[in-house]
Amino acid sequence: MKTFTKILLSLFSVCTLVAQDRPWTHLTNPTSAEAAAIFANPPPEYSGQFTWGVGLTATKESIDRDLDHMNVLNVHAVYIGPGRGFLSPGYFDIIKLVVQEAKQRNMRVWVDDDGGYPSGFAGGKITLERPDLRMKALDRAEQIPVTAGTFFSHAIDDTVISAQAYNQDTNTWQTLDVKNGQINWTVPAGHWTVVLPKWAFRSGPTKSANNSSGAKDNEHSLGDYLSYDVGQFFVQSAMVSYKQAVGDEFGKTFLGFRGDEAAFGFNPWTPDLPAEFLKRKGYDIRPYLPAIAAIRIGIGTGRSTIAAQQPNLDAAHRAFADYCDVWSDLMGENFFDAEADWCAQNNLEFQNHIEHEEILPQMAIADGDFFKAMRHTAVPGIDAIWNQIWPGTVNDFPKLASSATHLNGRPRAMVEAFAAYNPQADIKQARWIINELMALGINRYEWMLFPSSARRASAPAANPAAPASTNPPTRGPDGGPTGFYADKGFPALASFTNRLSYLMGEGRSAAQIGVYIPSTSFWFGDTQANTDFLNIVHELLQHQRDLDYVDEYALSTGLKLQGNEFINASGQSYRAILVPPVDAISKAALDRLHTFAQAGGKVIFFRPRALVGARPDFPYRHRPRRH
Repeated sequence: MKTFTKILLSLFSVCTLVAQDRPWTHLTNPTSAEAAAIFANPPPEYSGQFTWGVGLTATKESIDRDLDHMNVLNVHAVYIGPGRGFLSPGYFDIIKLVVQEAKQRNMRVWVDDDGGYPSGFAGGKITLERPDLRMKALDRAEQIPVTAGTFFSHAIDDTVISAQAYNQDTNTWQTLDVKNGQINWTVPAGHWTVVLPKWAFRSGPTKSANNSSGAKDNEHSLGDYLSYDVGQFFVQSAMVSYKQAVGDEFGKTFLGFRGDEAAFGFNPWTPDLPAEFLKRKGYDIRPYLPAIAAIRIGIGTGRSTIAAQQPNLDAAHRAFADYCDVWSDLMGENFFDAEADWCAQNNLEFQNHIEHEEILPQMAIADGDFFKAMRHTAVPGIDAIWNQIWPGTVNDFPKLASSATHLNGRPRAMVEAFAAYNPQADIKQARWIINELMALGINRYEWMLFPSSARRASAPAANPAAPASTNPPTRGPDGGPTGFYADKGFPALASFTNRLSYLMGEGRSAAQIGVYIPSTSFWFGDTQANTDFLNIVHELLQHQRDLDYVDEYALSTGLKLQGNEFINASGQSYRAILVPPVDAISKAALDRLHTFAQAGGKVIFFRPRALVGARPDFPYRHRPRRH
């Protein structure tokens, strides 16, 4: 791994300090003397934050005790995880008290954007107040055999998206007219099947603080992430109330919100998707929906399959990729951007991490595209738990968050760290993990977990006799933090992390290599593309060649060509773009790569695959070249 000196040389270009309000929210370029002056004692905005289960049982005394304890540990910010009573008057009484007491100690406060995880159920209000906005999935199509020469009359409900007729003799499709909820059709000669693609309400389970059972279950449905109305309802229901409670401290003591693990587990649907698809792609998606509904990509199962009932299987695969492209656009624009934009308008920051960052093909199923989710996010993040970052383990996925900050002109990338570590890290291992994450560009840290002292009297103590294989406790013998948080060396580690977090967010990255992340290939279930991509990234990092992941949008639109370099929103220059073997890449991105190469930039395709015929928009399909 890089030494500290090499990290500084690789990651920073030092210019002059630009004075501006709330400098931690913007790119700054301090001189070495200016950076040194702040480095000794960074402001609390650069501090790590404890996940704090403050809860409705908290009192002023317990809040004061906890905040004082955190300050002694050199952690000067808190992230309030949701507790029972989320969004209730009592909950906001606690929030106001926390902000008041944190202000007196010059500490900072972050809160969860929802009442649990995954983000997006508005503490249960989606289910209780707007059940029509619940999450939806593309369902299996109903198939009805019909006889040539007969009159087919069939009533449909509003879960039917369209009516299609499949001719088995010619392998062709016909769209049927639907009027007043009724299909009336005289069946022509041939062997026909009427196919009715449908949608259904479907949600992944939610761990809601307001669930009656307290379990992770389906009592509170997630909202339809693809819907503009859901994004607006979520902001109004789960975020605006904080403005009424502590709005005068927005951007001061109260810094913002953090999203957590928003995700799908199936092919998503929203009523506006056909119209949005036509507007964005220029053709009708409905004839392809029966085939798309049958596609389910499994991790480790290889490439996706599609129903044989298609006039052109390659066209159907392209339609599936277009469908993924559109729904991931809608998710980014209507849900994540709704939160991020509201925060920006209210002097706040939005931290966010989504699901499965450590398994890129699975993340493509859950969220479509990491970089779409993070495009407006002030502090892109990742979740590093379950010993994912550990000596002897190769995991470069934190580069997702740091690359998003560089591409979009942001200074900070965050990590939710140290949850569910088994074995737990000791203080030396914790420092190794922090250094590893810093080297990968992570510079804001969430330490998990600091339990509320209001509940310590009844908290189970750590059991020294418990076998090492059991899940470690989150409370020590006194009910306080356990593990390396209780180590006498932790305050020094926290102070070290705060100082380095400040320094690693100044200047701009000096990485000159961009590696194309083949998210579009993941939509085809191409796990080999993931393996090839990670191998390229890891080899470069092991040979001290710093890099960023660059996405489809960056190549086609976001990066500006200046001479023989691509320039991102941070002012950082890429002199080389590496493209792993891929299944799909947009013509716009490919054209930009040609232009970049003609201007003198370096473009390297690894084991290129032969192009087959494709429409001129998105995506190109690739197939392995025969040897």
